[in-house]
Amino acid sequence: MEIVLTVSDQVWGGKHRYMCDMAVGLAQAGHAVTVLAEEGGAMLQECRAAGVATVGVPAFAGGDAVEVVQSALRRHRPRLVCVSGRADAAAVHKARSQDVADAAVCLFRHSAFPLGTTDEVRDLFTGVDLVFTTSVEQRQRQFEPLIRAGVLKDEQVEVLTSGVGESLLEALDAADRSAARQEITAAPEQFVFLVLARLAWEKGIDQVIDAFADLSLPPKVTAPLLVVAGDGPLKAELREQAAERGVAERVRFLGHQDDVTPVIAASDAVVLTSTVPETGPLALKEAMAAGRPVIASVQGGIPEFVEDERHGLLVMDDEDLRQAMQRLLSDRKAAEAMGAAGCESIRGGHRAARRVEYLVHRLDLLALDRLGPEVVLNELVWDDVRVREETDGGFVFVPRTSHIMELDSDTYAVVRASVGAGDPRQLLKPTQLTPGVLTHRLYAMGALIRPDDQPAPAVRTADAGHPVAERV
Repeated sequence: MEIVLTVSDQVWGGKHRYMCDMAVGLAQAGHAVTVLAEEGGAMLQECRAAGVATVGVPAFAGGDAVEVVQSALRRHRPRLVCVSGRADAAAVHKARSQDVADAAVCLFRHSAFPLGTTDEVRDLFTGVDLVFTTSVEQRQRQFEPLIRAGVLKDEQVEVLTSGVGESLLEALDAADRSAARQEITAAPEQFVFLVLARLAWEKGIDQVIDAFADLSLPPKVTAPLLVVAGDGPLKAELREQAAERGVAERVRFLGHQDDVTPVIAASDAVVLTSTVPETGPLALKEAMAAGRPVIASVQGGIPEFVEDERHGLLVMDDEDLRQAMQRLLSDRKAAEAMGAAGCESIRGGHRAARRVEYLVHRLDLLALDRLGPEVVLNELVWDDVRVREETDGGFVFVPRTSHIMELDSDTYAVVRASVGAGDPRQLLKPTQLTPGVLTHRLYAMGALIRPDDQPAPAVRTADAGHPVAERV
């Protein structure tokens, strides 16, 4: 399917890494993906480098973006439009209101800030078919009010958390820790705390600097370093604070880092003390994937993947933060054990590839329901399914998923013929089940799939005793 994906903001961060992984994954699944991102930002560069088609757009918050978005939608005629922020969602909403061809719309919500239920928000969500939040807490806090107000239905809002990309995992495994530490002038034995965040009030970096300045040095321990990787409006203010607290010579302000691998490799622990409910910060997951213990606020979706005392330390106030930093500084074995546990957790259950698999599946179901089966069936093939005829109908069974569905006689005949011909489009023939319902159920159970590098399965029926399947 033709999919347009829009991404607002120019500064490269966790949201952009998330959306880039999604765009690349959708393209690899066979979709024709075009990314609309703000001119001058790294999102355009990263997507182009990955081979994904792009269109540069003026800042989405300005009025000029709507015309460019409308032109792109008319040119590509997408079946699905995925938006990832309030500004780009508003631009798409305005563009689609001006006679652009119909499409299903999916919104990814990354922001920690509340939406409210104003008329503007209500109007925005009238054109949204599916919402993905990045934490359970975010769904409850931001979208339960909209569901209660009748703006959205409960089934329209799902949780799709962030995942760490394979390329980053490979880069972390190949990173040269010694060289990275030399780059920040860290002594071999020196403990390095790392902050990966925009230099803005909501990230609470001033609290980290104060806690760092108040640390007590254990006997025979080299004074630690604090590395701040990020840029933002508080840069000068935070530098001044470090000087006033007498730790300026041990605080490194590196500025924004497109590639976070070296600074993570150089660190011993990563700190994020947000003062707003973070939805599921990817920077923490990336640090954990590298085996670094984390110190983080009990905010938003963070406790959903950071287990206190196992993957790191969760803090509630300034004294908690100081004590957590003091503990990791004083007990390296405990810090390393937490880092190892976090690494196992993220690499085992928080990979971007798994998130992409679900997204592909969910967007196909959305297209089937919203646009009709004829839009999707041309792009699907039968999996390794088995069919068996019974007296008054039959069954279709998917060994890979262990799902089975009973069918009436007319529907079974259509399914059997479609399987035998290897042609899912035959499912458009009318039966007791509408083609849309039948196709949705078959896709949801795994009987219909998007083709991969393996040859599509050919299935033959057997007698009523045992169905069999053959690959050709």
